[in-house]
Amino acid sequence: MVKPEEEILKFMDNRPETVAVIGYGSGINVQYGQENRKPQIDLIVVVNNLKQWHKENIKLNPRDYSFSGKLFFKFASRRYMRKGGKITYMTYIAFNGQEYKIGTIEKDDFLADLKNWETFYMAGRMQKPILVVKAPKEIESAIEYNRHAGLLSSKLLLGKGEYDEEYFYTILAGLSYLGDTRMGIAENPDKVLNIVKGRFDFYHDTYGKELKFKRGNVVVEEEDIKTLPDDMQKYLMDYKGTISDGIRQFLVNKNRNQSMSQTVKGLLTTGPIKSIKYVAQKLKRKKGK
Repeated sequence: MVKPEEEILKFMDNRPETVAVIGYGSGINVQYGQENRKPQIDLIVVVNNLKQWHKENIKLNPRDYSFSGKLFFKFASRRYMRKGGKITYMTYIAFNGQEYKIGTIEKDDFLADLKNWETFYMAGRMQKPILVVKAPKEIESAIEYNRHAGLLSSKLLLGKGEYDEEYFYTILAGLSYLGDTRMGIAENPDKVLNIVKGRFDFYHDTYGKELKFKRGNVVVEEEDIKTLPDDMQKYLMDYKGTISDGIRQFLVNKNRNQSMSQTVKGLLTTGPIKSIKYVAQKLKRKKGK
C-alpha cells in the first residue's frame, strides 16, 4: 500500500521547489463519523516567494488554476497575495484519482504565525493532526513551540481544576474555531469533537507528555503566560478582565478577521464554480450525508 506522503511527493514532483510540504485536514486524518468519505488532500506548501512560485507553476501546471485564479496569480502583487492569513489557496486539483487543495505561504510568514500568532491562521491548523512530508528543522521547531503555546492557552482558558482528557483536547482543537464566521453555517457543529475522536491517539501522544494526570483526568494548575506568543502576551497585558476571557477574545478577533478575509480571497483564487462546490460539500457533510 502506497503511503500518503509518497503520493503527495509524486503530486508535488512536477511543481516548483518548496521549503516545506505539510498535509492536514480530514483527507490526512479521518474524522469520526466520516470514515467512508474520500475528501481532497489539504496541503500547506511553504515557499520562499509567493509571486515567483505561482509564476513558475502557472507555466508548469496551468490546470491547477481556475480562470479567475490564473488572472489573480498573474497580476496580483506579492503584497496583495499575502493578505488574508498570508496564504493563497487552490482547490480540486486532480492527480492519480485524488483531488488536492494547495495553500501556499511564504516561509517568513509561516514562521511568524507559528511563533507570534500574528493571524493564528496557520498556527491553529498546525496544532491539529498533520503529516509533515517535508520540512527543515527550523519549521519543525516552530511547530513544536506552537503546539506548546496551544496547550498552555487551553489550560489558561479552562483554569485550575481536573478535566476529562477528551474534553481537554476539544478545547485545544477548538482554538482555531473561536470566532470563525463559517462555524454554524457551513461547518458541522460536531467538527471539533469529531477531529479529536478520529485522532485521539495523536492528541494523547503529542500533548499528553506535557500534561499532568490524576484519576485519568487532566490536571490544570496555576499557569504562567510568559511562554505564550508575543502578540498574545501584549494583548493580555492591556486586557481589562480575566486571563481566560482575554485569551478567548484574542482568538475570536484573530479567527473572525481571517475567516472573513479568506472567504473573500477564495472567490478570487479558486473561482466561483469551485468555491460553490466547496461550500456545497461542506453543507452536505454538515447534514450528515
